[in-house]
Amino acid sequence: MAFVVDCSVVARWFLPDEATRYSEAVLDRLERDTAHVPALWLSEFANVMLKLERQRLLKPGIAAGIFGRAEILGLVVDRQTPAPARLHDLARQFSLSAYDATYLELALRLGTPLACIDGGLKQAARRVGLLLAV
Repeated sequence: MAFVVDCSVVARWFLPDEATRYSEAVLDRLERDTAHVPALWLSEFANVMLKLERQRLLKPGIAAGIFGRAEILGLVVDRQTPAPARLHDLARQFSLSAYDATYLELALRLGTPLACIDGGLKQAARRVGLLLAV
């Protein structure tokens, strides 16, 4: 079954010290299921790596390898940009950032579960019946 995965889960796949049982179980699902991400994920993932470099938690040059490994995962990037009003409504309804609402919107639109770790997004996915159980 296809699913949407948020950036916090994907980042943990490349940061061994940050991996959790949940993030590893979601990664294992990629062997049989397709993972979708919103176009926002591209910028968000790059920003995570940039922040880690700036904090000296990731050596310069390592990010390029991570990006290459991420590309071969086969994540499907959804290029349909949701309307700002839709994101605003979801964010208000579930007390999320507009960024997190983007992941929820994609899961709702595709009718697929959402793999996430963040508290507010996780609660929202649970409330609408789309939290990915692994």
